[in-house]
Amino acid sequence: MSRKQQAQLSLDRENLDAQLEAAAQKRKKAKRKKIIIRVVVIAIVLVVLLAIGAGILGVIMSKKSMEQMVNVTHVENGELTQEVKMSGTVQSDNVQHFFAPSALKVESVAEVGTYVKKGEPIIKFDRESYDLALKQLELTDKITENNYQSSVADNNTNIGKLAQAQADVAKYQAEVDEKQKKVDEYDSNNSFDKLQKDVMTQIAMEEGTIAYCEGEIDNLWVAYKIEIGYDTLSQGEAEQAQKNFEARADVIELREKINYSNQVIKNVRGLINDKTESLTEAKTNLAEAKSKLETAKAQVESYKATSGNGYDRENLQLQGELNTLKSGSEYEELQKYKDGCLLAPFDGIITKSYVSEGMTTSVTGSEMIEFSSIEEVSVAVSIGKKDLNKIKEGQKVKVTILDKDYEGEVSKIARVAIAGNGGTTSVSTLIKILDPDESIFLGIEAKNVITTAHEDNCMTLSSESINVDADGYFVYTVNDMNMVEKKPVEVGITTEDKSQILSGIGENDKVVSYVTSVVKEGAIVVPVDEEAGGIMGGVTGGPDLGVTVQMN
Repeated sequence: MSRKQQAQLSLDRENLDAQLEAAAQKRKKAKRKKIIIRVVVIAIVLVVLLAIGAGILGVIMSKKSMEQMVNVTHVENGELTQEVKMSGTVQSDNVQHFFAPSALKVESVAEVGTYVKKGEPIIKFDRESYDLALKQLELTDKITENNYQSSVADNNTNIGKLAQAQADVAKYQAEVDEKQKKVDEYDSNNSFDKLQKDVMTQIAMEEGTIAYCEGEIDNLWVAYKIEIGYDTLSQGEAEQAQKNFEARADVIELREKINYSNQVIKNVRGLINDKTESLTEAKTNLAEAKSKLETAKAQVESYKATSGNGYDRENLQLQGELNTLKSGSEYEELQKYKDGCLLAPFDGIITKSYVSEGMTTSVTGSEMIEFSSIEEVSVAVSIGKKDLNKIKEGQKVKVTILDKDYEGEVSKIARVAIAGNGGTTSVSTLIKILDPDESIFLGIEAKNVITTAHEDNCMTLSSESINVDADGYFVYTVNDMNMVEKKPVEVGITTEDKSQILSGIGENDKVVSYVTSVVKEGAIVVPVDEEAGGIMGGVTGGPDLGVTVQMN
């Protein structure tokens, strides 16, 4: 092969390699382009899918959020009046019962339900029947009084003697007590025996002193006689020596001791003699006083037997008092019927009657008429447990009877509950009507409204928003993170619709209006302001995918 052919071949090879390289590069570019196109297509598809998924998720989350919506409200400032409403029965506070004073014939009588003014007749008796009963009562009272005075006169003498004997008993008993006290003074703590022992001891001591002193004198005399040679002295000298000896100071002192001891012995012996005589006299006086006392007691028993026992005497006195009371009350009862008429003591209504025209009241003391005042009227109501702590005596009440309003006041609250049907209990309460009039009917139903509390300017909240558990009152609120919180509150006065909030929440708190199944502490909710009429804040649909559902 020639050089030219080799060169051409070499050139052709280089071109072929270049062409092959170019073709390879072209194929690579085409392949990369396809890959890029695929990536772009895939990316576009993913973006579309993500957008569609986000939309679907947003719709789902939006629906979920709608399910989590709760109504919220706020506290308000305003006036609040707490009232307790109840019905009751009108009744009279002053009911008088009139009883037959004697056998009287009824001429006329007001019917049950009749309104009678003060001073008007309720019953008219036959005048002749009335005058006869009055005269009989006067005579009966006089006879009873005379019988009593006769019994008193018969018993007066014995009673006087008995009284004197009883006075003697008291006097002699006092004397016996005095004499006994003097005797007891000797015997108390063995004082007399002790005195006797002390006296004997004193005498023994003094006698011992005397014996000692006399012995000393004898010894001194013997020594003195030896000293002076007494046996050699003449009689005159011996007598003088005796005088000289007695004049010695030591002898004189011993003689004085002897004399003193003798005087002491004499004194204590006199004392014991005096005490002995006094004791004997005291015992004698006591015996005499006891004898007088026994005599007086015997007289008392004797007069008691004559006058009857203490019960008989007491009964006599009591019978006299009873006769006076009975005759006075019966006469007074008859005197009520001025001119044979029972007059109304006040404005009132005949509520019960047991007599009729033409009949005679045969039984003295039997009830004839029940008359009830309409000047003193109350409404009897029953207070349940939930309202009992709100009701206090003295509270003002609006009382409505037959569409007419009266001013009332809680006058009495019973301190014991009465069991009702179904295990419920209530407390009887009286509401006094302060301005009764002739329009009032007894026994009719009355409507009552008691104002139990009032605040002119206070924070109020719907009562439906307030809950209670073992720890007390609380509300659910929604914070700025839309999370439910439980807050304890202090509640003041309450009505059917609103309650006073004393503490626990403020004006800016979003309070859950009423509890549903989604309202739980820590739950995420969507607050809906009842007053604003919309959701408070946007509702997002999950992760930040650029999709937000705004609800208005």
